[in-house]
Amino acid sequence: MSRSTRGYTILEVMIALTLITLGVSGVVAMQKVTSVANRDARRLAIANQIARTWLDRLRTDAVAWNLPSPSLPSGDDLATDTVWLKQLDSTTEWFQPEYVEDWGGAEFDQHGTDVSHTPDIPATYCTNVRLQWIYGPPAIQPPPYLLRAEVRVFWLREGVGLPDGITSFCDPAADPSVIGAATENFHFVYATSAIKQNAH
Repeated sequence: MSRSTRGYTILEVMIALTLITLGVSGVVAMQKVTSVANRDARRLAIANQIARTWLDRLRTDAVAWNLPSPSLPSGDDLATDTVWLKQLDSTTEWFQPEYVEDWGGAEFDQHGTDVSHTPDIPATYCTNVRLQWIYGPPAIQPPPYLLRAEVRVFWLREGVGLPDGITSFCDPAADPSVIGAATENFHFVYATSAIKQNAH
């Protein structure tokens, strides 16, 4: 048989199949990485939106905080008229904001929808808040007052369970310092804003 009429040898076929397999496996691996990156980017975007939602809630809460003011120097309605800002009187540490009807709570589902007190829909994201004085308190400074509001949104890492000492996700009784230290268990997004007293 002449050289020009011979077919492919088994070795040539195996080399071709190996090259095709390597090319296909590379494409499959890239597709998996892209899929994971897209999912992580989506979760990060939702967590950022939740953080902005909570900063808006705190700014709205500050509308009811208008005493003391230059025109009404007596009285202090931070602890009596606000929903979440009143926590500043008891702590400057992280806390989980309580659920308030028509306002919302700390828990959100995978789409960023508030699911606090909805037991049939599991929470994917949880929120903590920390409040500190920038200008104040009333016993030290004259009005108007200014707070720093920090929001921390967290969610579980893929394939990782809860840290020791926490029995359920977004448990109000969970120690916020344990949550903050659990960087191997949770992803975190932080947002900060100044909240001004509504003093007239």
